[in-house]
Amino acid sequence: MLRIAKLELYIILAALIIASFIIGLFWALNHGEKPAIDFKQPPPVTAADKADTAPISAAPSDSASEKSAPDPVVEETIVTQQGLAQLTELTNVKALVWGDTVAASQGASNKDDLGWHALVAKELKAKYPGSFQWVFKTMDQATVNDVLTYVQEVTPDTDLIILCLGRNDWTVLTTNDFRQKCEQLLGELKALNPRADIFLVIEPPVKNIENNNKSFPYRQVLIELGKKHQLPVIDLWSAFIQDPAPLGELLADGVNPNDKGYRIFADQVMKGFEGVLN
Repeated sequence: MLRIAKLELYIILAALIIASFIIGLFWALNHGEKPAIDFKQPPPVTAADKADTAPISAAPSDSASEKSAPDPVVEETIVTQQGLAQLTELTNVKALVWGDTVAASQGASNKDDLGWHALVAKELKAKYPGSFQWVFKTMDQATVNDVLTYVQEVTPDTDLIILCLGRNDWTVLTTNDFRQKCEQLLGELKALNPRADIFLVIEPPVKNIENNNKSFPYRQVLIELGKKHQLPVIDLWSAFIQDPAPLGELLADGVNPNDKGYRIFADQVMKGFEGVLN
């Protein structure tokens, strides 16, 4: 019995020793020295600290500044006039010229320099900043019937229409038919482009007196149409007859004007144009 009691005592003591060891070890782990590495929270960042620590942006390079530079402003020419009056501004006046060979300056020694349109363009260029863009549609012995087929060539950018009529129409039309066809022509032109200026040109006489007598009544029709529709009429017939030089000296072949004749043509066109421009 005594042995058993001693054994139990030893067991109890051993248990106490183990328990004490465990308790001591636990205490040492929780209340002993702190580890060497201390995970501290960073101090709060102030506004001043942010300003001091803000990243510095790199200065833009020359090439970058060049790329970001705005495009230069290009001033557009604003046209305030319309029709022939656009010649007073820095722009082109698109001019359609319809008729027979006289309209095309046939008979001039050099159309590009001595044709009526070249003379007109040269003189007006010295006075106004604008310039002409000439578009010719002509044919030999053309009549108003031929010109009517050109109407659809009128576009919104057409500024001026010059009609050279009446010289050959007696061969195919009566004066009444001629008047009716011209009324139709003017109506269609105004419908397509009411802003374009229209000039009526009465072509000069020819050397054949009989043909002049037949075409003269058609001249009167054009004069009356000009008054009715308030259109400028350039009367080359009267200008050639009133010129001091004999008619034969103004014609290259008895029909088409020569250089002198186209000088008269240009002078009369200038008078008509100046009536609109001034």
